[in-house]
Amino acid sequence: MIINRGQIARDKLEKLQNGQTVFADSPEIIDRLRKYIAEYQLDIVEDVTDRGTWFIPQENGDK
Repeated sequence: MIINRGQIARDKLEKLQNGQTVFADSPEIIDRLRKYIAEYQLDIVEDVTDRGTWFIPQENGDK
């Protein structure tokens, strides 16, 4: 089975845009998510752990 990491990153980006928290453990997906987050100027907090990174969208009242 072929795993398309680009599609996985885009799917996670869509969840972030809908206000859902996502987790990534692949360095390639984490890098792509960071690129997409910057490109779309999303307000996201990253929680980096030894197992991967949580991407947590910030609501307007959380600032």
